[in-house]
Amino acid sequence: MFDFFKKKAGARETERAVADAGRPVDHDVLVSQADALIARIETAEGKAKAMLLDERGELLSKAGEVDGAIEAFEQSIATHRQVGKAYRGLIGLYNEKRREAAAAGDDISMKLYFDKLQDLMRSSKDMLRGK
Repeated sequence: MFDFFKKKAGARETERAVADAGRPVDHDVLVSQADALIARIETAEGKAKAMLLDERGELLSKAGEVDGAIEAFEQSIATHRQVGKAYRGLIGLYNEKRREAAAAGDDISMKLYFDKLQDLMRSSKDMLRGK
């Protein structure tokens, strides 16, 4: 009746593609796909550029390149501010970095990523309010 716990179609398709292949996609393949987008990103503008940066961020995130994914998603938001893939990606990645910092006992990095999360949430609320 309710779809509270169902995954979005895109997530199901990605999982299905990985399952169909019988193995996870290779790290080097994902990184080369992400790097192949750089030339297109450099020539694109506005929303098109943000979409390419989102795609690059997703590929890098899947490859486990957290810092590169964060950079791509942050550039996406700076290019075209809208709630979407970049915001969702950054929430997950910032939380991952915060957890790593907490496990390492790195209070400075833990606070940095907590503050980044707070700023991201504030920004998304402002957009929804039309600010």
